[in-house]
Amino acid sequence: MWSKANPVGMRVWIMKSRPSEWFAKYRRTGADFFVEDIKMRKFVDDTFGRSGISKVVIRKTAKEWEIIIFSSKVGVLMGKQGAKIKEFEDALKKKFGKDMKVIIKEVKIPELSAKIMAEFIASQLEARMPFRKVAKNVLQKVMEKWASGIKIQVGGRLGGVDISRSEKFIEGRVSLQTFRSDIDYYYLQARTKYGMLGVKVWIEKGILYNKAQANANKKIHL
Repeated sequence: MWSKANPVGMRVWIMKSRPSEWFAKYRRTGADFFVEDIKMRKFVDDTFGRSGISKVVIRKTAKEWEIIIFSSKVGVLMGKQGAKIKEFEDALKKKFGKDMKVIIKEVKIPELSAKIMAEFIASQLEARMPFRKVAKNVLQKVMEKWASGIKIQVGGRLGGVDISRSEKFIEGRVSLQTFRSDIDYYYLQARTKYGMLGVKVWIEKGILYNKAQANANKKIHL
């Protein structure tokens, strides 16, 4: 179990549930559904951008399809009287040819979401903020929310220098090889004036011993 393994994917069905909930039947195959899910997630990212979305869960049944979006900015996604959601549902139907129900759920503690923190770091780097100052600020914010540990890695032409490099910032305990560790991970790229910077964030929320405790912990953080 090297550090190159995705810490979220390797814990699916051990301490984490799948982000897609469906069974392929009849004419549709699992490969078709899988490719369709990728297109749906990309469509969500392209539509809402960096709107504090923590994760997207896709449910497909014989009766209806649902897209559940967990976000820290519910008002931004919903719009006035839910107008943006209605427009988004119409756009989904036009693109994928299927009626879909979009549900928005609030993330209670956004500091414990690796995706939200990675987007925050990327936006700060794109605003030409010093990467060390941004990373240390995020470390402090996450640890104040009682996280067990956090690790941030930023790579690229840091500070606009000619030679690219990567730097790590670690606070607390991040045990990547322990399956019982509840670790959230995300990677994205920041588009700066002097090139692309890669941002990786690992956040450990504690040690879990069974799925019941994992579900209880999920309700607290979401």
